[in-house]
Amino acid sequence: MSGMNIVLTSGVALGTHVPGLLVNDAFAAHGLASRVYVLEQLFPEDVRQRIRSAKGRYGRNFRLAKAAHALATDHAELIPSAAVAALFEEWDASGASSVAVFSGFWTPLVREYVRGRPDVRVDVCHLDAVASPSHRRAEEIPGSTRSWLLDAQANALNEGILIGGDGVRIPWTSRSIGFLAHGGGWGMGNHAHAASELAEAGESVSLLLTEPQNGPPGKPAVYHQEPGWEAWSHAGFPRLAAGPGTAAPPFLSRDRWSDSFELTRRARAVVSKPGAGTLVDSLNAATPVLFTEALGEWELANERVWCTLGFGMRLAEWMDKRDPALLEAMHERLCEASGGIASYPDRLIEEGFGSSR
Repeated sequence: MSGMNIVLTSGVALGTHVPGLLVNDAFAAHGLASRVYVLEQLFPEDVRQRIRSAKGRYGRNFRLAKAAHALATDHAELIPSAAVAALFEEWDASGASSVAVFSGFWTPLVREYVRGRPDVRVDVCHLDAVASPSHRRAEEIPGSTRSWLLDAQANALNEGILIGGDGVRIPWTSRSIGFLAHGGGWGMGNHAHAASELAEAGESVSLLLTEPQNGPPGKPAVYHQEPGWEAWSHAGFPRLAAGPGTAAPPFLSRDRWSDSFELTRRARAVVSKPGAGTLVDSLNAATPVLFTEALGEWELANERVWCTLGFGMRLAEWMDKRDPALLEAMHERLCEASGGIASYPDRLIEEGFGSSR
């Protein structure tokens, strides 16, 4: 007997939200009922406004962002009890049988939900190689399993969240973007400076920003997040728009992946901090990553895994050599790895996700 899959993400981290969307699509592709819930949908509007303000501050001040993430705490207590009760009623009415948790901030609510519903399967998916801030203080959910896509001890790739279908990966010789610089969903890090450095060195650069604005000197092509798009108020994948003087490529697969992934698959390298979502995109596109400064220890662990596997290297190291052959070799290793890696959502389905116990 089939049931509903519940996929739990957070809009404050697109590196959590977008992989959740991909898993939701994988469930649907197997004919299973599935729905994504974004934690911030449950917050009062004043809390969401504080999140918007924090996003702007963190994008402008990376030191502040690093300090804030180091002290990240659970915000489930900000959700009104009536909203929690309505959510649980909705899950029951939908026949929820399985829950995939991508943001640890959902943990208190899932613990409460499964307390009287022992037949509900729960898997907590760690996208980072070590516990990220949302999972760091989260209590164990009774009866749950845990999945780690990356192995920090062995510096290995355990499983992938793969985009299915033909034509996902663009051949190396057909890629139209040299370097794509971005700071993840919140635009945090040193990517704008890196874009300037690369452009001044004569490299072809595209820069992804969170808000419409002129790019840094050096004339990189500039893209920005579509104004008003927020994960908790818009279904589907994040959208981009082209900045002044930049011609956007055809974003023809918006039902299959995010616009930033469209740029990633057209690039020969991504320049970014080592966020989990960036690595999911890197694997799917077979696009190597040149790393800028990490946000915290969980991203440093991601970087160690990717560099050990030969899928990326630090930007400063590459700038010392500037050898295109290094990028192509990393691309080929990613191609080989993505062709043989196990699928995380396929494993969940094999283990009974989407089926009532």
